[in-house]
Amino acid sequence: MAWCFQCGNGYAPGVEDCVECGVALVDEAPTDAAEVGAADEDQLAYELHEWAGEARRILDQDLTGAGIAHAWQGATLVVRAADEEAVDNAVASAADAGGPALDPDAETVAYEVDGWAADEQSAFSDLLVRLGVPHEFDAEGDLVVRAADEEAVEAALDAFEAGADERPELEGLDANGLLSDVFVACDRLRRDARDLTGIESLVVLAPMLVGHRPPFGIDGRVWNALGGQVAALVDLLGTGDPEPATVSAEAGQLAEVLRHLT
Repeated sequence: MAWCFQCGNGYAPGVEDCVECGVALVDEAPTDAAEVGAADEDQLAYELHEWAGEARRILDQDLTGAGIAHAWQGATLVVRAADEEAVDNAVASAADAGGPALDPDAETVAYEVDGWAADEQSAFSDLLVRLGVPHEFDAEGDLVVRAADEEAVEAALDAFEAGADERPELEGLDANGLLSDVFVACDRLRRDARDLTGIESLVVLAPMLVGHRPPFGIDGRVWNALGGQVAALVDLLGTGDPEPATVSAEAGQLAEVLRHLT
């Protein structure tokens, strides 16, 4: 079994990335934050939201290999205060491995990206890591890069924004409610392929799922694939008299994916 080190979800063999966090899975089950250290020990939290997902995964593996107790609460790392020095060293090492560091003495330019959703900021940071462009986000949330890389960053921004998802975004609670409703409809059809309530619900919910961009915390590829599968199931139901076993099987597969997302 594989695990997401950030949210703790477990996956069957063959799955490589967490459907919620979009990060690569690891081989060991993560620790709960309450279990990091003894009850009377102080803890430290490292806010690593601006890191690329791969850098956080590298840090997690380094800490695991060094036997340092730690836990994740999303992108926040929790460790024992007594391990601060060792963790600081691991953080510095993982930051270097996750992408080139920005030279503090270099001439820089800043881009205002405060209008971006958190998942867009993380995705663009990952893109810059792949391009080998040093960068960071300052206290105001602006993207800071070397002036020498301005042309490359402009080109990356153009490409990134050209591929931006123009669909409206679902708020967190609305997204959870939508996914829960789709799960209930699929689960009903899993048990009874002719369940009218399940069919009617799915017909109403499918356009909502397909017509909105993925909410924060759900990988866009997973969200779009899910929308496509739900739409395909609705199309199957609309053929007139589909094979009940086929409907139940497809609804069951969707229900299992949705179980991890809700």
